[in-house]
Amino acid sequence: MRRGIKRPFFFSIRYKLFATYVLVIMIPFLLLLVIHISMTQQENKEAAVYASRKMLDETKAYLEYKSEAITEVLNFIAFNELVQTAVNADSKPYEDIDVWHMASLQLSRLINQFRYNDDIDSIQIYMRQGLAGATENTDFLDMKKAEAEPWYTRFASAKAFVAWLPSDEVDPNADSRELTVLRKIPNEHDIQRFDGIVRARIKPAAMDSVLNHAILTPHAAAFLFNDEGELLGKSDRFTYSDELVQEVSALYRDSDEVDNYYNNHYPINGSRHLLGVQAIPHTDMKVALVVPYADILQSSVKARNRIVSIFLIIVPFMLPFSFFVAATATKRIRRLIIHVRKVKHGHFQLAPLPAEDDEIGELTHNFNTMVQNISGLIEEKSSLGREVKNKELKALQAQINPHFLYNTLDLINAMAIESGADDIRRVVDELAVFYKLSLSNGNEYVTLESELKHIEAYVRIQNMRFGDSVRLEFEVPRDLYNCRLPKILLQPLVENAILHGIMEKDSEEGEIRICAWTDKGDLVIEVTDDGVGMSEERLSAMLNAPSEVNGRGGYGVRNIEERLQLSYGLQYGLKFDSAEGEGTRVLLRLPERRPEEWGRAQ
Repeated sequence: MRRGIKRPFFFSIRYKLFATYVLVIMIPFLLLLVIHISMTQQENKEAAVYASRKMLDETKAYLEYKSEAITEVLNFIAFNELVQTAVNADSKPYEDIDVWHMASLQLSRLINQFRYNDDIDSIQIYMRQGLAGATENTDFLDMKKAEAEPWYTRFASAKAFVAWLPSDEVDPNADSRELTVLRKIPNEHDIQRFDGIVRARIKPAAMDSVLNHAILTPHAAAFLFNDEGELLGKSDRFTYSDELVQEVSALYRDSDEVDNYYNNHYPINGSRHLLGVQAIPHTDMKVALVVPYADILQSSVKARNRIVSIFLIIVPFMLPFSFFVAATATKRIRRLIIHVRKVKHGHFQLAPLPAEDDEIGELTHNFNTMVQNISGLIEEKSSLGREVKNKELKALQAQINPHFLYNTLDLINAMAIESGADDIRRVVDELAVFYKLSLSNGNEYVTLESELKHIEAYVRIQNMRFGDSVRLEFEVPRDLYNCRLPKILLQPLVENAILHGIMEKDSEEGEIRICAWTDKGDLVIEVTDDGVGMSEERLSAMLNAPSEVNGRGGYGVRNIEERLQLSYGLQYGLKFDSAEGEGTRVLLRLPERRPEEWGRAQ
């Protein structure tokens, strides 16, 4: 009877994996849900409070920067010798309109040169005598007429030299959102006394834009106030009453804090709010940030609901998917075993097995790579003999061709001397020098001096061809001549400058200038010409041209770029600057290598 009983299904590895997958997926999700409900809400509150404080700190710092920039302008004006003299000058000479106009023009020029600050809308000067004593205008005002105003009385009695207040307190017709900054002009003999006042009218957007930047949640608000509890600026979504500003001002004055004040349980209309106040250094202004706790809790509720929704969406798909994954895992193992048996019997021409991103996939990928490597080694072994013969033949040709070239050039040179053909002799001599420098005894790297000589030989040959129409100038310090660089870097650039730049001009004449300098451990070489230049389309076509040797025997620009990047890295290469009718400028950057570094670089 016992022999007829089948084993329970859970003894199968497929079902064991299925059960394991279910547990592995379910347990973390359940734990995550519990942790989120019990702890994440508090963490979100702390994060929101911290973010609000950091934003308030940043807002204070930016307002401090703006206020210091404005105050600095006013300080320049208040301590200017011309301004201090003007506010104390006798008014009688200015009764002459010409004298008044000349002095006003001089003082206005002085004031306007400090209006580089974009936040300042206009600057005015209150003076006891001087220009305003004779005739007032919009820029120069009689301070005696303002002495009865409440703002003047309060400012004059204060010890501070600078005050911030709403503009409508000074001028009832001013914009209620505009700010006014007052700066006392000290007496030149007694700094405790003042003979005038500089007033700067600040654009409303100057401070309001900073306050709007401090808003992190939908119902948060930021506002700016002074020691008198006057509202100086507010964010666009400021939905609170003006009494809040007075309450916050009084609360800050009554607190023991010097520069800042925080209250995480500040009640407004029966709701809990986060309140932060920061004093702006060197001013009488404070910035406040009010964040409803409902906004903070809303982010926590959204995060909790998101986790729950994800959990409920995933669970229905988790069970069939887990069973499918368990079955797929065993299926791939069986398929891999079949392929291993084929390889065991010498069958290497197999289609690669699909590999996924898991342990079995890594094993499959390694197996595919191993089979491909073995197949490649077998194929490589069969062609190795042919390649060795080809390499030997090319090496022999590389040895024969330079000697054959030198001997042939010597023969042509001797024949030219015997026949009195000096032009042919000169061409042959220059060509011999050119190829000698090009071959450089088989070395891949040469000195900058050798590369410059190579260019000189090339240009001399071209001038024999084009009738000395190309001028070559060098601006290279002697101490850079021994710098090491790959050979035949500059000749293709000079060739392009001659054939595609200078020779395409109507005059077919031009100049090529080569400069070199060092920059932060790099050698920079500049090749410029006064040719016809190139359009963006033509420059792009040249840079994207194949790097193989072209039909004229030279190397393409792309080849130079690839050689530099292969030798030194992707941060090195060529940079072109060209425009039609204005010539071409090429910058070549590579590491600065000296003779003592050659051995280490190699």
